[in-house]
Amino acid sequence: MLPFLPWLRARPWVPAVLALLVLLPALLLNLGLLPLIADEPIRALVALELKLHGNYFVSTLQGEYYFNKPPLFNWLLVGFFQLFGSVEEWVIRLPTVLALLGMGASLYYFVSRRLGWVLGVVAALAFITSGRMLFYDSFLGLIDTLHALVTYLGFMAVFELGARRRWAALFVVSYALTAVGFLLKGLPSLVFQGVALGVYFVFVDGHWRRLLSGAHAMGLAVLLGLIGGYFAVYRHFHPLHDYLATLLDQSTQRTVAAHAWRESLAHLVKFPFDFISDFLPWTLLLLCLARPGWRQVLREQPFLRFNALLFAALTPVFWLSPGTIPRYLFVLTPLCFTVAVYFYQQFWAERRWSHRLLDAVLLTAMALVSLSLVAVPWIPAAAVQPGVVWKSALGALALAGCTLAYWHLPAQRLAWLGLFLLCMRVVFNWFVLPARLLTRDETPYRTAAIRVAEIAGHAPVYKLADTHVDNDEAFYITRGTGHIVYSSTSAQLPAAPAKNAFYLAEDRYLIGRRYHQYYEFVIDRGIRLHLVKFDQPGLFSSSNRCLNRLPAH
Repeated sequence: MLPFLPWLRARPWVPAVLALLVLLPALLLNLGLLPLIADEPIRALVALELKLHGNYFVSTLQGEYYFNKPPLFNWLLVGFFQLFGSVEEWVIRLPTVLALLGMGASLYYFVSRRLGWVLGVVAALAFITSGRMLFYDSFLGLIDTLHALVTYLGFMAVFELGARRRWAALFVVSYALTAVGFLLKGLPSLVFQGVALGVYFVFVDGHWRRLLSGAHAMGLAVLLGLIGGYFAVYRHFHPLHDYLATLLDQSTQRTVAAHAWRESLAHLVKFPFDFISDFLPWTLLLLCLARPGWRQVLREQPFLRFNALLFAALTPVFWLSPGTIPRYLFVLTPLCFTVAVYFYQQFWAERRWSHRLLDAVLLTAMALVSLSLVAVPWIPAAAVQPGVVWKSALGALALAGCTLAYWHLPAQRLAWLGLFLLCMRVVFNWFVLPARLLTRDETPYRTAAIRVAEIAGHAPVYKLADTHVDNDEAFYITRGTGHIVYSSTSAQLPAAPAKNAFYLAEDRYLIGRRYHQYYEFVIDRGIRLHLVKFDQPGLFSSSNRCLNRLPAH
C-alpha cells in the first residue's frame, strides 16, 4: 500500500467512497441468520398479530392486549411484510438497517452544512460503527435506531429552522417529529422535545419568551392532534385507562423511584464508564476536549454549542435512571460524536498529549486486530466455515491496509478508522454470526417452534390454560400456522375453536386427561411443552372464556 500513499493523500474522499462500498455488505451479510433475540420476538409478534386479526389500532401479544408501546413501528413492520411477502428474520431487521443508513445520511447532511464534508463523513461513520451499534444493535429488529433517527431530526429541526428565524415551522416540524417519536416509543419523546426547546431558546437563541408564543401553541396543537387522533380511534375499541397507565409505567420503571438505592448508586458510578465502553472507539475522542479554550470554541460555534449543551442536558435523564440500557443512549451519541470528532480533527495539528495518546491507543489496537486474523483458520468455530482461508486473508489485508493509512495519513485518520471498523464487521459476519448460530439458546427453540408449526399445518395451536410459551416460540408458530397462539382461557379466543386445533401444554395440565401427543420439546427455564390433541370434544366450555373477539378494524 505504501506506493499509493501520495495518491491517497491528495484524494481525501477515497476512504469515504470505500466506506460506502463496504457499508451494505457490512450491514446486510447474514442479516437473517440468527433467530430472533432480545425484544425482537415482541416487535415481530405484535406486528404479525396486527396483520392476522386485522385491527391495526389495538395491539396484542399472544392474543392478549399489549399496551407497552404505541403501534407505529408495528405498522412499519406490517408494511415490510406486505412489501416483501415474507416474515423472515431479515425482513424484520431491515427497518433497523434502513434507519441506521438514514441516521448516517442525516448526520452527514447536518454536520457537513455547518462543519464541512470531512467531518460530516466522520460523524456519520462514528454513529454507524460505534461498538454497540455495529456489533449488536445494527442487526436486531428493534425500535431504538429508528426512534433515535426521528429524535435527531427533531433536534436538527429546532436548530436549523431557528437559525433561519422560521419560528412557526420550527415548532410545527419539531412537534410533528415528536408525535412520530411518541407513536414509536411513548413518553420519552416528549421529554426530549422539552429539553431540546429549552436548550435552544435559553442558551443558543437567548429569547426564552418565544416558548410563550402563538407559534409554540401551533406546534403543541399539531402534537395533540396527531397523538390525540390515534387515541380517539383507539378508544372506540378498548378503554384508554390501562393503555395510558402502562405507557406511564414504562417510562418511570427505569428511574430511581423504581429501584433500590444500592442499585441506583451503582448505576451512578458505572454510567460514565459504561457509556464510554459501549460506544468505543469513538467515545475515546472525548479525550480531545482536554485542552485550554474548549469553552471558547463552543461559544464561537453555535452548532457545536447546541450539540454539546443538548448532550449535557439529556445525559442526566439516563444517568439518573438505573434501568437504562445501551440502546436507549442512541439519542445521545450523535450529539456526542459531532462534538468529539470536531475537537479531534480541528486541533490535531497542535499534537497535544491527548491526541498523541489517542492515536497511539487506536493504532496499536488496529494493528493487533489486523494481526489476529492470521489465526482465524486455526480457531475451531471458524475453521468449519466455508472459505475460511481466503476470507481471513482478505480481511487481514483490508484491516492492515486501513491501519497503514491511519498511520501515514494523519489528516484522514478518522475516516480510515471508520472504514477499518466496517471491514471488521464483514469479518464478524463471516465468522462470528455463524458461530453464534451454533451456540445461542434461541437456535433450538426456533427449531422446535418451526417443527410445531410444520406438524400443525394450517390448524391453530393454542396454549392450554396458563401454559408458558415464550414470545419467540409463539412468533415462529404463528408465522408457520397463520393463527395467533391464544390461551385456551383467553377472552380473545375465537368463540368456536377449530375441531382440529392443537394445544401446547405443560406436564401439570395433562394429568388425568386423554390426549394424543405429537411432539415434545423444552423451552427457556427448562419448561417442557407437549403438543397434543385431546380425545374429548368440548374440553373447554363457554363458561371458561368470554366469547367477545377483538373488533376488526
